[in-house]
Amino acid sequence: MAGTEAESRSEEDRAWVAIDTALAIDELVAILDDVELLFRINPLLEVERFATLSPERRRLRALNRSNGRHLDTELVLARLPGGLDVRYTEGLKAATTFRAEAKGAGSRLVVTDLYSGLTEAERQARLGEVDLSLNAWGRALHDYLRLWARWHWLPPWRWYMRRVWKPMTPSARRIVFLILAVSVFEIVTFAVILMIWLAVR
Repeated sequence: MAGTEAESRSEEDRAWVAIDTALAIDELVAILDDVELLFRINPLLEVERFATLSPERRRLRALNRSNGRHLDTELVLARLPGGLDVRYTEGLKAATTFRAEAKGAGSRLVVTDLYSGLTEAERQARLGEVDLSLNAWGRALHDYLRLWARWHWLPPWRWYMRRVWKPMTPSARRIVFLILAVSVFEIVTFAVILMIWLAVR
């Protein structure tokens, strides 16, 4: 997909995706302040509960559709220069880091999943717990950041994305999109029929 690169190196127990954006570096860093948004953007993660426990801790309960596993963990946050480190207290994945980098007139977001602290035998035994959603997450982040760069200047759009779109589950977003697409089609069809009717009167 244009704008993203995804790679993994099993010997380092990590996988990452890089997303190019038109946002200035400071705008991208500001988006990284919203930890809940970052996780809710993942289209394969159905968030059931996201709670703030303290400035540095969150509680996440979700269903990961990529591996069929339920996730119930605390997120321990550490701000990095130009980024964010998220540590998990439960599960196979140890951490996810979000790093913003300047790139030309825009910026790049690098998201890295880290797996560590287990022997090779333990990792092999728990392969079913590996989070397979990173590529889909990267594509969704790319789409969100592209839309944000284009429309963030519009207050109603910002309100909709923060108050309506963000709390939705991925399936609810797909349903809303279909409803909007059908509604637009109906309006366009009605307008065409009306113009034809007026033209032949």
